[in-house]
Amino acid sequence: MSVPATGAEAPAATRTRSPWVVLAVLCLGLFMILLDGTIVNIAIPHIQTAFDTTFSNIEWVMNAYILAFAVLLVPMGRFGDLWGRRKLFVGGMVLFTLGSLACGLAPSIYLLIAFRVVQGIGGAAMMPSTLSIISSVFAADRRGAAMGVWGGVSGLASGLGPVLGGIIIQYVTWPSAAGSWRWIFLVNIPVGVVGVVLALRLVPESKNPTAVQTLDLPGVGLISTSLFCLTFALIEGQKYGWTSATILGLFAGAVVAFAVFYWREHRVSQPLIDFSLFRSLNFAAGNATGLLLSAAMMGAFFTIPIFLQSVLGFSAIKAGLVMAPLSVVIIFAAPVAGMLSDRVGSKWIVATGMFILAFGLGWMAGLVPGVDKISPSTTSLSLLVPFLLSGIGIGLAVAPVTSAVMASAPKERVGNASGVLSTMRQVGSLMGIAILGAVLQNRVTANVTTGIEAVQGLPEAVKQRIIAGAAGGGLQMGMPAGTADLPATARAMMTSLFQGWFTDAVATSFIVAVIIAAGGGLCALLLRRSIKEESVATTAEAPLGAAGDAAVAQVGNA
Repeated sequence: MSVPATGAEAPAATRTRSPWVVLAVLCLGLFMILLDGTIVNIAIPHIQTAFDTTFSNIEWVMNAYILAFAVLLVPMGRFGDLWGRRKLFVGGMVLFTLGSLACGLAPSIYLLIAFRVVQGIGGAAMMPSTLSIISSVFAADRRGAAMGVWGGVSGLASGLGPVLGGIIIQYVTWPSAAGSWRWIFLVNIPVGVVGVVLALRLVPESKNPTAVQTLDLPGVGLISTSLFCLTFALIEGQKYGWTSATILGLFAGAVVAFAVFYWREHRVSQPLIDFSLFRSLNFAAGNATGLLLSAAMMGAFFTIPIFLQSVLGFSAIKAGLVMAPLSVVIIFAAPVAGMLSDRVGSKWIVATGMFILAFGLGWMAGLVPGVDKISPSTTSLSLLVPFLLSGIGIGLAVAPVTSAVMASAPKERVGNASGVLSTMRQVGSLMGIAILGAVLQNRVTANVTTGIEAVQGLPEAVKQRIIAGAAGGGLQMGMPAGTADLPATARAMMTSLFQGWFTDAVATSFIVAVIIAAGGGLCALLLRRSIKEESVATTAEAPLGAAGDAAVAQVGNA
């Protein structure tokens, strides 16, 4: 993300129209991006069933969007400075809307994944433009209030996503009930059309070409290659074999591409990631905490809807309502944590939040003494406490860690620090889904392979077919591939057994999420200086930096 424009641009913009009208238009686009982030989770089992596809392909539906968004967020911000922020915002909204239409009409899982990349590119174009435009139309003493509205819309969209997704899938039956998941994408079209028209009429153009020295497209290619190789290896490792030449080669490719990227970033005048910022312990620890927070949260957010619908048999709307407290409590906890961090500093608030998140996830994994881990007989009421704890933990951590990171950056490099933190959180989201998905697939395969041998009455050929189906990622709505043609009695027995095996694998993936969250808590304990001590040096000349990235952080964590 580029440094937001300030100063002389604001009066020219505000003479023509109310800045609050401009903010409303920007928030319309923001709402669309963030709603899409959480609404898709509820539809995962239905998309998998509709395309009769593997679990790994479903992971790509989520990660293709995040990958495109993560690697393009910073260069798109610079491109907006150079070309025009309104042009980029409108272009991004058009692309996102067209991508949503294509996703809704996608005839195959592979085209759906490709169109999700288009959505990610559009979202990456829109996001930094909204923050820079807000900076250009609002005077310095009103940007805090504007960013408060911006952040409120972020939380509202994220909180509404699971519920709205459940309503759409449950009650929209045109053209067929089986295709109702398509409307989670198609609902973006009218919003996008209205947003484009309003943006062209009401949002002023602004640029800051002097802030752009280079777009560093080779750097974008290198980091994209590294992240793609790593993500592909984690998602497809179970299918190809973790020690296969393909997977080992991809891991090696990820390391080499990142090493070259690191070398290059030390030799360009305007790097995508300014690694010299990591010399500050606060900056390094804060970014590590933000990455681990996103990884634990997004990994769990990916897994929970599958468990609720595939194992517990919840309808889409019930799953959305059960998850709603987790999302909604973040909206209330985050601003409280932000205010507390101004008084007592970020360190202990962030660490407490990360450990509470770990405790909430550990509750479901069966790590809390006296509490049973999740099972096929788990009730929605028994999930309320761990969901609330997890939401409180996330809410306590997200805003203060942003403040700590931004306060540690020199005032002339706040924009770069903001972009680094946003990118790190997106990478954390990407890795969280990939890692927990890999653990889930691995444990399901192991559980099926071990458990199926004890099943009496199944021919050996059928057992091997089921094992192969699980190993290949064919996990669909509570059953592995290879069971569709079994007699009704045998299929009912296998359904019951597999739900137990699958639930045990989900619990194991939560244990990994606990380790990630606890690691984030330990990183938070490395934060040294109080935000009160450092913020004085940075916020006077860059008030949008911390506030703006706090909002972007909510995007990455949605």
